[in-house]
Amino acid sequence: MNSSKSRSGRRRWSQKQRQQFVADFNKSKTTQRDFANSQGIGLSTLSKWLRPKRKIVPAKVKFQEIRLPSPATRNPVEVVSPHGWIVRLQNGSDLQMLPQLLQALPC
Repeated sequence: MNSSKSRSGRRRWSQKQRQQFVADFNKSKTTQRDFANSQGIGLSTLSKWLRPKRKIVPAKVKFQEIRLPSPATRNPVEVVSPHGWIVRLQNGSDLQMLPQLLQALPC
């Protein structure tokens, strides 16, 4: 297959050519490395073409308000999750509610 060259001298394959390489590879009974070598394309290039296109959809964040009973006077507490959420109990927050609060959060 013929390819064009970019300004940097790298080969540029059209979308149709890429699709043909992928189709030919899928029909072949060879490894990606052997197929890429036989076609004169880089292994990483072939691997990239074979990866399925995935849409990156950001996770939806849901918040739920939790009301705590009137607090006793205490020091503030902060719990930081490895998943990225933070729970802060202000001065006077009741620490006895912390286990119930943490169970309501996604882990």
